[in-house]
Amino acid sequence: NEYKSYLSMADPLTLLRQFNINKRDVTEKDDQLIFGEFSYPKNVKTNYMVYKAGESINKDYYTLEALHFILKNVSIPHPIYVQKAAAAKVPVVNRVDRKALLAYLNGDTDTSGSIDKSAPLELGASRAAKRPADDSEGPDFKKSKSDGSKHENKILHDKNALAAKFDSGKPDQGLGGLTLASGGASSLSEAMSVETIAAIKAKRFAKKRSTILGVPDEELVGLESRAFIDSEIDVTRDIVSKERVLRNRNNILQSVGRTFTNILSIIQVKSRDTSSRSSAATTAQQPEEKSSKQLPPKSYSRYDQERFRGEKETEEFKIDTLGGFATMKKSGTTSTQAPSHKAAPQRPSQPSSRVPVPVKPNKSQKRESKTPIIIVPASLSSLLNLYNVRDFLQDNKFIPAQEKIKQGYRKVTEVMIQRKRDIMQMNMLRGHTTAANPSENQIVTIPYRIIDAPARLDNKDWDRVVAVFVAGPAWQFKGWPWLTNTGSPVNIFTKMKAFHLKYEESRPDANVLKWDVSVLNVSQTKRHLDSVSSLKFWEHLDKFVMKNKRHLRF
Repeated sequence: NEYKSYLSMADPLTLLRQFNINKRDVTEKDDQLIFGEFSYPKNVKTNYMVYKAGESINKDYYTLEALHFILKNVSIPHPIYVQKAAAAKVPVVNRVDRKALLAYLNGDTDTSGSIDKSAPLELGASRAAKRPADDSEGPDFKKSKSDGSKHENKILHDKNALAAKFDSGKPDQGLGGLTLASGGASSLSEAMSVETIAAIKAKRFAKKRSTILGVPDEELVGLESRAFIDSEIDVTRDIVSKERVLRNRNNILQSVGRTFTNILSIIQVKSRDTSSRSSAATTAQQPEEKSSKQLPPKSYSRYDQERFRGEKETEEFKIDTLGGFATMKKSGTTSTQAPSHKAAPQRPSQPSSRVPVPVKPNKSQKRESKTPIIIVPASLSSLLNLYNVRDFLQDNKFIPAQEKIKQGYRKVTEVMIQRKRDIMQMNMLRGHTTAANPSENQIVTIPYRIIDAPARLDNKDWDRVVAVFVAGPAWQFKGWPWLTNTGSPVNIFTKMKAFHLKYEESRPDANVLKWDVSVLNVSQTKRHLDSVSSLKFWEHLDKFVMKNKRHLRF
């Protein structure tokens, strides 16, 4: 029954495919194609589209007769099939559609790109409803017709039985305990007024409504047959044929044109906040743990005998043996004067067991560094990296990294360079008008820290970053703070000065032209011009630090 119900709801193309896969015969009769108990007109259109070159607004579909005809002539060559189809006046299947169509109809593929799921479908009609009214099919047809009439009578009987069961109710309780006999109408009218009878009738109807809603399912299932429900299949089939599937549970979950790359940046920011909070909580707990620990008892020391001594050594002079010269100065005495009685502290007669604990400075409170940081690319394809950054920024000479590697230099994690500056020039840059003392040294050395792995920097270190050398690709700044939602580093260049080093004969990267980056040029052969680019770097950097990060050393 479920298989028959599926066939009744299937479209012509799916029904033809199922019959072809199961090797079942499709009967042709007049202008109908009969699939078992269901039939379709030959000229009914399926939802398999005809191939057309280019994009066409008007869609055309193959008829059921065309698909059935090619299945019958699948073994002959295509030109001969075209001739036979033209002779039979059957629409021809194009050679372009032939291979994919046969693969779908034979079950080799589950679907095809030419199937239009939004096309209107026509459901098959039951052969029992389409039979002619004559007796040309013999006694078997008459017998089935009589069986059909009996079936319809049984459906009508079941409907009447169910309606009678709903209308029956409980009449014994409908009139407040009064039982009406066939001849008791006159006695009831005499015993009660018209208003009382109307109120009882209204109560009875209300009781019948509640009785209908409260019929248990067991009583409904107790009917001998529910065949009258099957009589509504034709109406349901017509309703389903007019339905169109706009969205299903698969394509409703598909997001088109949406990206979720900004979620990664949000997760990175949250993880950094969480790590910084956990580190702050850890540092706050360490002093508490240290203070909560009790000091261990002091062991014996020959240099700590003063705590066991009393007044017997000083006799009546009351000299503070734990005092010093600073205590004497505060009390107004000198080294040549004896301490007065007011300045001398009163010592107890018994030796004290308390040991004075010297106050030590807290080592956890380190002094914040003011050394500027410069970040260079880690890639060897960049002209400037940790191999040759000291030669360029400190010695004003550009040496390619490949030559440094050939000379045996090994890569280090960071480089410290020492920049020598003139004090008078520094004062002029900072706006100081006071001239330097000629007797003092006019040259001062300022350190700079050069790294290529910014992942090791914390929040305080990022505040000391003054410059970055840009290689070109945007992935150089992956994981950096201040990135935009699209991953662009434009906000980074407002926090530090950006530079790009290139040969003067080559073109800069496309990203460098879009970003706020200062381009430095070096020659491949003229080494005497390297100092010009190096001094240009320091000139731009000094102006940036003077304007944005005056708290650092420069």
